[in-house]
Amino acid sequence: MASLNKTSSGKMRTQNKCGHAAYKMDDKTKLVTMALTTMLGEPKFYGDNTDELIRLAMKLCHDGEGEFVAKLAVWARTKGNMRSVSHALISVVSYNCSGEPFIRPAARAIASMRGDDGTEILATYKALYGDKVRWPHAIQRGVRDALEGSSPFSLAKYQSRNRDMKLRDTLRITHPAASRDDTRDAMGKVVDGTLPMPKGWETELSERGNTKEVWDELIREDRLGTFAKLRNLRNMMLAGADVEPVLDTLEDRNTILKSRILPFRFFAAYKELARYGLDTTRVTRALDAAMGHACGNVDALPGRTAVLIDTSGSMGAILSAKSSVQCSDVAAVLGAMVARVSDDAWVCGFDFTAKRIRMTGMSVLNDARTVPLCCGGTDMGAGFELLMKSDFDADRIIVLSDNEVNGGWYGNNHRTIQSCLERYRSKVGHDVWCHAIDLQGYGTQQFIGPKVNVIAGWSESVLRFIGMAESGVGSIVSEIESMRI
Repeated sequence: MASLNKTSSGKMRTQNKCGHAAYKMDDKTKLVTMALTTMLGEPKFYGDNTDELIRLAMKLCHDGEGEFVAKLAVWARTKGNMRSVSHALISVVSYNCSGEPFIRPAARAIASMRGDDGTEILATYKALYGDKVRWPHAIQRGVRDALEGSSPFSLAKYQSRNRDMKLRDTLRITHPAASRDDTRDAMGKVVDGTLPMPKGWETELSERGNTKEVWDELIREDRLGTFAKLRNLRNMMLAGADVEPVLDTLEDRNTILKSRILPFRFFAAYKELARYGLDTTRVTRALDAAMGHACGNVDALPGRTAVLIDTSGSMGAILSAKSSVQCSDVAAVLGAMVARVSDDAWVCGFDFTAKRIRMTGMSVLNDARTVPLCCGGTDMGAGFELLMKSDFDADRIIVLSDNEVNGGWYGNNHRTIQSCLERYRSKVGHDVWCHAIDLQGYGTQQFIGPKVNVIAGWSESVLRFIGMAESGVGSIVSEIESMRI
């Protein structure tokens, strides 16, 4: 059974950030939900939980679960596409589990993802444990292993010259011994500060200006990565550049699947273009195709699926101070993706009331656009009440929320929404699965017991755990526990 908790006894009772009824999470589940929904040091609607995440990771290390924390660090980076939190988790493990054999391969796996991941690991460790730090051998060796396979171009690109911790510092700390002469030569030049920075698209724009001619040249010579193309699509169009090759890239399935771009990024790009009146049918089709491709690794959901999407005010919280992407964007896109892969789906949004959202299941982008954002409270019970009044006999219920239930459903704030789930199960006459997708990681849950599956994250990969749980294969926690590093 893939449920995370087996009892709804009083000892599991707690309060959420709003002071209303909720259930506790076990430590592993709580850390997973935090790790997959947290950008370190970034504000959330109910406060930054970075310190709480670090303390919980330390506690698990002291409880003998350091290997789980290390595996979560790798999973967050390689599957969840989360960077900063993976650096923090591997740092905590290295400090609190010195000498354990699982640290080096975990550090190597994370540091191998991008040319500056190793430097960021060391920078995070130093930030957590002080300037006069004694570097753990496992981190030194893991980062060194990753650096030894670097290309000269990667070394040049990720020198981090404008950061406190630079690649030069990383090389001096880890002492990699590259097997290739060109890599060894590039490392020496990084250390003495003579390796030229590659002339990337940012440099071209800085030196020559944000003009049509510059963008056309960058596009024609294919000098932009997929994410850079997506992120700069507005600037290209405003400059009058020919973006047809960029749109072709977005429509290429293999390119999108390899890009590791989180699906909500395409929706955010569309919203930004729409603000400037640049949402032409050609551009919209390309972005919709990209979002459809991102569903490529999501298994179909047989039967009937009810989707409850939190549209309350707290879902308007941005994911990062440097971004306009809101938690509601993530919920809208994941909800639309569920509708896309379901045999049949019934969708509603809830805040202080609930309203049916009529998705077609044909276009992820257009369906995501139908999800409103309200300024009201979080009355999850209103969503269940609307589902109760419908004739929809669901095989599963998927709830997308930050789980900060604070609405006065039925005028009772002293009970969790578990009772609403039980009422619906009683009405339809079978034990409907409930998959609660946590989008903010505040550390509490509303559902408990058999056929309850708590998931967390912003990537489409979280949707895999719906079918896995229902088939008895496991949960997100069990997959992390069983992974090899």
